[in-house]
Amino acid sequence: MSNLEKIQKGMRVLQILSKIILVFACVGVALTSIAAALVASDVLSTENQFLHFLSVMAEITKGQLVGTLLAAAASLLFGGIFTAFVYRYFTAELKEGTPFTSAGADRIKQLGIMQIVLAVVSVAITDGIYEKIGLSEWNRFDDAGGITLGICLILIAMVVRYGSELEHKKQS
Repeated sequence: MSNLEKIQKGMRVLQILSKIILVFACVGVALTSIAAALVASDVLSTENQFLHFLSVMAEITKGQLVGTLLAAAASLLFGGIFTAFVYRYFTAELKEGTPFTSAGADRIKQLGIMQIVLAVVSVAITDGIYEKIGLSEWNRFDDAGGITLGICLILIAMVVRYGSELEHKKQS
């Protein structure tokens, strides 16, 4: 088995994993949004056994619980958006048959930039929500890992572009 075949098998596995993560992100956004709406409309109240336990143990109000659920939904939404683009990258790469193309390098660079932007926007929104509900000390979303991932993707794009240039020279 050649190295390219191994890379392609790895890409197939990553494509499948990204699709699974995307499904979980979509389900998570739906569930947290529905839960926030149900709590906000008093369909689910803090008198519910689980919510009562949560509100007593965490000492949070109904509004704070809704805000926390909305922050989680926002975080999942931005993660899902990025994962959808990652899935698209793997699909395109598998059609091309090699990651070492100029178009592939451009897509990886776009993923890196997108990851940085989405990480900053996600943090700004979740920070705003936690500040609004008075639980800024609960906010553990710094997303430095997302920015680091974006920078790494941009660097990987440079390596892929170099590989593309070598492939082009080899074919010439």
